[in-house]
Amino acid sequence: MKLDQKYFAPFIGIGAVITMLFIVYASFNFKSEQEENFRANTMQHESLLVNPHPYVNHGDSLRLAELNGKRIIVLFWSSWSDRSAEIMEEFDIFSANDGYEVVGAVVKDAAETAELLIPNHDFIFIDGTKLYNDLKVPGIPSFFVLDERGDFVESFVGYREGAAQKVTELF
Repeated sequence: MKLDQKYFAPFIGIGAVITMLFIVYASFNFKSEQEENFRANTMQHESLLVNPHPYVNHGDSLRLAELNGKRIIVLFWSSWSDRSAEIMEEFDIFSANDGYEVVGAVVKDAAETAELLIPNHDFIFIDGTKLYNDLKVPGIPSFFVLDERGDFVESFVGYREGAAQKVTELF
């Protein structure tokens, strides 16, 4: 079957629109799947509380179970992410709150670069690259919240204005 010349341009245009719609749909679907996988991986990660996570600024390590009795926010961040800096500033409100502990998990960053930001925040800082990879976190910044018993509460991907407020609303 031969396509008439006058229908060729509209045919190509319709094909391009259909292709574009498919790409947009697939992108949103993929992002949603990644976020759900991160959530599921965090909920099912049996050794999350007991595995040692090395501190950034000294040789020892932290086990999240040591923070039992506090609500724990594990924030995956990096110095090269402007949004990480913004969310860290939001989470500074938790440093004055005895019921919360923010664990800043630096990801894929040079230690000397990350250490420049550490004095600005009263968080516990760990090297979070291994944990980031184990949980298959889809982006930076991202974080998850554990309750006082160490049970998973919620996970968030990407920067969201009012993230600290969303965390307090969980409890």
